[in-house]
Amino acid sequence: MTEKDWTPEEDEAFNEIEKKSNLGKQILQEIKPKRGFVGLTDEEIFAEVKRIDPDEQYLSKALTQFAKDIEAKLKEKNT
Repeated sequence: MTEKDWTPEEDEAFNEIEKKSNLGKQILQEIKPKRGFVGLTDEEIFAEVKRIDPDEQYLSKALTQFAKDIEAKLKEKNT
């Protein structure tokens, strides 16, 4: 029996098994489009900082820089 002789149901079942196998996972990872690191905008960071320091009296600059430093470290680890 060749692959061309398979019914659509058999083909689908085979594909499900293949996706769960180590080789199948490896193949899927290689063909899956890679998405680049997506960081936060300055506005998104500021909105989160403002949530923690609504009066912007003490922590805003330090928290904003801290968020950017964490984001840079994550980008470094994920690219």
